[in-house]
Amino acid sequence: MNVHHYPGRAAAAIAAAVLLVCTSTPAQAATTANTASGSQAVPSGSWGAVPSLNTSAPYGSGPLTLSFPNNGGVGNPSFAPVYFTVGNTGTLPIAAANYGGSTSAQPPVQFTLESCSTTWNEGTGTCPGGSVATILTASGSSTIQATPGPAPASQGAGIRLRARANSDGSGNVPKIPASTLTLNVSVDRTQVRTATTTSG
Repeated sequence: MNVHHYPGRAAAAIAAAVLLVCTSTPAQAATTANTASGSQAVPSGSWGAVPSLNTSAPYGSGPLTLSFPNNGGVGNPSFAPVYFTVGNTGTLPIAAANYGGSTSAQPPVQFTLESCSTTWNEGTGTCPGGSVATILTASGSSTIQATPGPAPASQGAGIRLRARANSDGSGNVPKIPASTLTLNVSVDRTQVRTATTTSG
């Protein structure tokens, strides 16, 4: 008699287990849905910036080499500042960029890269109503390590920067060749402003 009862009990146990799984699945699904992220990235795009002598897009491609001829004497050199544009060549807005490159000059020559918080008056070499900030400095012939600096926020926009050369007075600067500053500008993922939407 007992031999015939075990299969019945086993079948009942299996049926109960199946019923438990079926009734718990909706609850598990709800838990998964409730713990999903509520933030979504908007469609992807590209990001980038380039130094250029053009004042508006298209800006071309880098790097950009700026030349500083010695307009003074060998013992008392003089250099004119150079203004140029850094243009946003991507489709996404950016918050900053990295400035690097190299210099080629006699050791007394020092280079400075500067930004203006308002708008340069390039005729007078001033930053009316604003302040001048130094992005980087370099001297002689050297490699410039990537340094964070300002960037044009929106696609196609540009900002004007100023590069200067001067002598520290420790030696002569020949008239030829001219001192040069070569700039590379790059943008990494952390410098991109990406919008997000939240589902609540």
